[in-house]
Amino acid sequence: MASQLRVDKIVPVDGAPSGGGGGIIQVKQSLYSTHTNPTNTSFAALSGFTVGITPKFNTSKILITLNLCVEVRSSSIVCIQLTRGGSSIFTNLGGMRGDGSAQGGYVSMTYLDSPASTSALTYGVETKTSNSTYSINNYIGAGPTNSFLTVMEVSA
Repeated sequence: MASQLRVDKIVPVDGAPSGGGGGIIQVKQSLYSTHTNPTNTSFAALSGFTVGITPKFNTSKILITLNLCVEVRSSSIVCIQLTRGGSSIFTNLGGMRGDGSAQGGYVSMTYLDSPASTSALTYGVETKTSNSTYSINNYIGAGPTNSFLTVMEVSA
């Protein structure tokens, strides 16, 4: 009788070799389908739009990708920031600009975080406007749509 070896995946226990360019250790994603119409002029969290990850190594980096559907109907700016544990780690003050007519689409951001931790981490999204109501997950009245927050542990 012949032997068989079957695996779902092979992951080096110590991460990718030095100089190997890193490798993806794990991936987590959050889908945000809530349609909201915020008016906040200070950064506020999009409630429930978080993703948790527990890094396997304290030398790992966390690659964060955000795809957020935003609609602006006035001459204002919607700013977006990424958070870790509720604290800002990256801010985009020019996230989406309106010129007085309805404009919208996906704002995409990618950020490489270095948390130096093996504790559970929670990443989230905060938004604010310069002076007006804006919509999340409503593309020029044709919504609702969805937004995504993806985090990947990358070996150092």
